[in-house]
Amino acid sequence: MTGLARVLRRPAAGALAGQATSALAGLVLQVAAARELGAAGLAAFSLVYGAIVLATAVCSGLVGDSLTVLDRTDPGIRAGLHVGTAVVSGAAGLVGCLLAVVTGLVPAWAGLLLGLATAAFIVEDTLRRLLMAAGRFWSLPAVDVTSMALALAVLVWLATTGNLSLTSFVVALLAGQTGAALVAWVLLPATERPHGPWRRPSIAVVVSFGAWRAASQAVRPALLTVLRVLVVGLAGAAAYGPLEAARVYTAPTLVLVAGLGSFLLPHFVSLRSRGPAAGLRTADRAAAGLALAVGAIGLAGVAALPWLGPLLTGGGYGVPVAAVAGWALYAVAGAVLLPYSGLAAVHGVQRRVLALRGLEFAALGLAALLVALADGAVVWVPLVLALGPVLAALAVRQTVVLPIVRDAAAEPAAADRRSAPAGVAAVRGGVAAP
Repeated sequence: MTGLARVLRRPAAGALAGQATSALAGLVLQVAAARELGAAGLAAFSLVYGAIVLATAVCSGLVGDSLTVLDRTDPGIRAGLHVGTAVVSGAAGLVGCLLAVVTGLVPAWAGLLLGLATAAFIVEDTLRRLLMAAGRFWSLPAVDVTSMALALAVLVWLATTGNLSLTSFVVALLAGQTGAALVAWVLLPATERPHGPWRRPSIAVVVSFGAWRAASQAVRPALLTVLRVLVVGLAGAAAYGPLEAARVYTAPTLVLVAGLGSFLLPHFVSLRSRGPAAGLRTADRAAAGLALAVGAIGLAGVAALPWLGPLLTGGGYGVPVAAVAGWALYAVAGAVLLPYSGLAAVHGVQRRVLALRGLEFAALGLAALLVALADGAVVWVPLVLALGPVLAALAVRQTVVLPIVRDAAAEPAAADRRSAPAGVAAVRGGVAAP
């Protein structure tokens, strides 16, 4: 029992528990949409939910990663983090409200609620990141369970008054995220709560680090959002619905991978004093371990699909096994990329990582071409997408991380040659001293 308690006290265990509950909370909402809204309704919900996740990823990179790496006790940086969160959440909420009204996905009054839900989602995620940065990993399950319980309670209540619609899920999302944000605020240490300062924010410092991380964090949600728009436009919402159901089926694995990235980033920060070589060894082990673990979960998911698939959709439509396998491989590819991109970010080369992650959009282009040219090719889209993260991981390791390690190893040798007597330096260089 003592050994188990020791394991449970580890930050990694808390991070995994937090991501498991986060995955469960998101999965419950998406499963409810898959069962209650049908294939076309699920496609519409996925567009809305995906856009919210995209906006959240921007704030997570800009503010969440900055508060993890930068000195958040500095008044200017702290104010910059506050202002950044307010600007992103407010802007995203306004855009979400306007898009909802213009597209007619929900009634005008529900568009306002969608804007508020978007802002609440971003604020709640930022408070979760603050809990992680403060080491309160075991507080995360309470936040996630609150979100899930409130959202489900609202859906059950609305179901008693009639059929559930996209608007019903917007209301549930708003209630769940607002309650979760309040719980996260209460669970934060008093010194970490974002109650000030707001004056003289060091916006430039936060943006100089966080902007590139925000762009990098937004790559995958942006890719999935563009994918939804492309496939719905090329093949229709009904054709995209089963593909989205397959993604929802594997969503816990994808969320787990993203959550481990939130843990790996501060871990790489703690390794920075030991040099890039130590970080690379850790990244290699993490990439291999994550790939094996995520792959095993994916295989189990494929094997259980005949039983779990109908539970997900309510039997209204099938979940293609090829799509499930493709999304599982996509999760494995993302797990391999994650440690190397995080390590590169800690050593300040986010721009090069972002440029190399353009390979993921190249894979998206291939997937769109496949859908446009071949009938029934929608189910193979995730498999094609998986090529992007694999190539990006190899490129980041070989062309970004390895040069950092080599440069760091060369610096002490160069310093030794500069400080040693000329004869010694010549012998070290492989030439006999005169």
